[in-house]
Amino acid sequence: MNSWDSALGDKTSTVLVYVLIPAVLGLVAAWSVHGRRSNSVPVHSNGVSRRRKIVRDPAAGRRTPVLPLIKGTISRSEDHSVMPSGRRNVGRTSSNRPPPPPQSNQLLNDDTHKSKTFGPAENVGSKVVSPKHIPIPSIPQDGKFVFEVIMFVFTGMTSFLQFLHLYRTVWWLPQSYTRFAMNFYLIDPYLVGFIVTILGRRLVYCALCKVLMWWSPASLWPILQQVLRLLLLGLVLSSLVLCAYHIMQSHPIVNIFYLCYPISVYFILFGLSVSPFFDVTSLPPLMKEECKGRTIMCKPLHNCSMSPQAIREEVEVLKTDFNNRMKQILFSSVLNAYYAGFVPCCFAQSFLYYDVYWATQHLAFVWVGCFTMYIVHCYPAKYCDVLHRAALHLGRWVRIDGRPSHIPAHMWAHSTLWHQGAFVKHCRELYKAEGISNAAEPGNQTHARFYAVFNNPSVFLSSLWGLQLSLVIIQILILASSSEWYHVVSLALLLFANYYTLFKLSRDYLICWKVYKAEQMIQDKIGG
Repeated sequence: MNSWDSALGDKTSTVLVYVLIPAVLGLVAAWSVHGRRSNSVPVHSNGVSRRRKIVRDPAAGRRTPVLPLIKGTISRSEDHSVMPSGRRNVGRTSSNRPPPPPQSNQLLNDDTHKSKTFGPAENVGSKVVSPKHIPIPSIPQDGKFVFEVIMFVFTGMTSFLQFLHLYRTVWWLPQSYTRFAMNFYLIDPYLVGFIVTILGRRLVYCALCKVLMWWSPASLWPILQQVLRLLLLGLVLSSLVLCAYHIMQSHPIVNIFYLCYPISVYFILFGLSVSPFFDVTSLPPLMKEECKGRTIMCKPLHNCSMSPQAIREEVEVLKTDFNNRMKQILFSSVLNAYYAGFVPCCFAQSFLYYDVYWATQHLAFVWVGCFTMYIVHCYPAKYCDVLHRAALHLGRWVRIDGRPSHIPAHMWAHSTLWHQGAFVKHCRELYKAEGISNAAEPGNQTHARFYAVFNNPSVFLSSLWGLQLSLVIIQILILASSSEWYHVVSLALLLFANYYTLFKLSRDYLICWKVYKAEQMIQDKIGG
């Protein structure tokens, strides 16, 4: 027992020394620290006490909401609300106080800020997606020389048919005094020479250009072309003046104005330029400068660019070229129909009787046929695809009526390429972008028309195809109801030429429709 008591006494003394004495010292230190912290209250403290780590309150897991700071000094009576972690709680009177309501001026400023227009966006161009293009497959097209041969044969044939309508005979009758189907002696040979000179000038020019390209170096082609045009113009004018002089000998001088009338129209449309007289696809001056010294004919090309200025400049060049070609198409088709169908009737003898209705109908058929043939030649599928690609980069703006003030919009800027669905303000109007890439100027009718026509060129080709198909159907119906032999010959020859144009239009339309339908699906996926 004594040994057990001595051992227990040693253990008790060890516990007192190693446990109780440090515990007492720790309590005293904690009490002193607590007294010092209660005298100076920090506003913001991130420290955590050791007591908080050991003993946790059940409500300590929930984070207390951050309350707004109230200006003023904190009284000493509120010092008892300091948490052991050093974070100060606001008194009961301040916690029940509702937050101050927003001022009326602040509400007005917020509303006006919503309706304000933002300035030019700096990062709008980063949202723009470049349109994806599907290349048009290679479609065989008639060359320049081949087309001029076809056009000369067509216009020469229609001129012959108009003379047939005027000077036909009844040569099959036994009492007929002639063995020919036409009264050739009534036709003025100088009038025929005048018409052939006008209709065949481009064929001669193309043939001579072929010879020059074959025998001369490429660097001399532009100069030789200019010299050839001047020399050929002198020969054509000399021939026309000679024929007109002989025509004046047998016809009234008033009829000479019928021959010279298209010359005044030419000067109004083209001025003193000689190139449109011989070349149906004459180029604007800007495109000539770019192609000088490289090739005879420069076809317009498309350059995928993310610069709005470059896109608008390209569209302007393509628009000028398209208008020049359309002006040439209208003038050439009217000129061919004028000399092939109208001039023979003007110089018919006064005692001659002919069917005016049929001659006028033939003139209309010739004009529409020449117009569609020139359209197919000057606007092939490859050319329309170039304009289509430029139109996709140009985009379109749609004006929004009503001027809603809640829509955030930027001020339109020349140097910004806008993405699809962007809202801009320009000239006090609100516009929305509907193209994948939008470089057009809002409210610019030229840009709007360019996009409307060439956004889908298959619509343009379908309208031409419908016009040519209507022409063919009308001619077939008239042919089915005709009984005169010269009516049958005339319509059969016209149908033979119009079938060829209808075939090329149908082929181009079907190819473009398939290609642009697939391209539109890709654009919808990109835009969506």
